[in-house]
Amino acid sequence: MSNIQLIEKVYERFSAGDMDGWASLHTSDFEFKYLGNLPFSGTFIGPQTAIDECFSLIPKYLENFLVAPIRMFECEGRVFVHIHMTATNLDTETMHMFVVEEGRVRKFQGFDNTGLMIEAFVTN
Repeated sequence: MSNIQLIEKVYERFSAGDMDGWASLHTSDFEFKYLGNLPFSGTFIGPQTAIDECFSLIPKYLENFLVAPIRMFECEGRVFVHIHMTATNLDTETMHMFVVEEGRVRKFQGFDNTGLMIEAFVTN
């Protein structure tokens, strides 16, 4: 499987809510870095930590959250993904970067517009 095919599977499993399948595509010491000052920003080590401390919070703040790849590019073991990100009151584009090592995702970093995301937060 190519690196781009691997990242396609990552998005497919994330979008389907298959977190066990998503986690299986990553190294045990996977580093997930989400920049900004969002309640789910930070650096998370390990797939389960990213799920528990980041992904589980997203629905509390962004209703109907979806990420859909537009195009993927690969350079020197890194896969860059041009993303269409939507949620209730959010429609934007962004970039994600993955580092792939030995057929698994080792690192992720998102370059999302956190200002727009905060504006779309659910206020209950």
